Amino acid sequence: MPVKNEKIDRRALLLGAVFLVGGAAALTRFARHSVASGNAGPVLSPDQFALLEQITETIIPPSDTPGAIDAGVPAFMRQMLGDWGSAATRAEFLGVLDEVEKQAWKRHGAAFLALPPERRLDVMRSVDAESIDRQSVGYRKFKWLVLVSYYQSEPGATQELRYELVPGAWRPCLPLGEVGRASAV
Repeated sequence: MPVKNEKIDRRALLLGAVFLVGGAAALTRFARHSVASGNAGPVLSPDQFALLEQITETIIPPSDTPGAIDAGVPAFMRQMLGDWGSAATRAEFLGVLDEVEKQAWKRHGAAFLALPPERRLDVMRSVDAESIDRQSVGYRKFKWLVLVSYYQSEPGATQELRYELVPGAWRPCLPLGEVGRASAV
């Protein structure tokens, strides 16, 4: 088989160099993101995002540490759904939002956003119990992403959890009251 003697232009050389150093993964990610974001539109409507904010804030309320909204959990979840979530995952998460809204109307005769905090907590407890009884995979994914989003945020990792660069001597068993908070690392 004869070898072709083709000239390489500057564009081909640069493209080859980019692929050589691992740019292929980055280029395909950005291309996929730009195509997906250009055609798909927003993942959550403003009403759905407001509902997501209040659901996450009910799951992780502010106390002596920041709550879910202050930690940026709803915005992170929206971005994850838009950038990485499959159509099936998006449908599961929207199903969770719908289920919460249905439970609010069923138990208290009002929308979730119109309820006071103690009734929102009652609705979430009901949704939680029913979803666990049904072994709802979508709800488990939803709660997992809420928790992961929170504990990977700066407030979750530095204020809720405690980070010690050098924790000291190894003691295999000690009371939690002596330690205070759980370790972030």
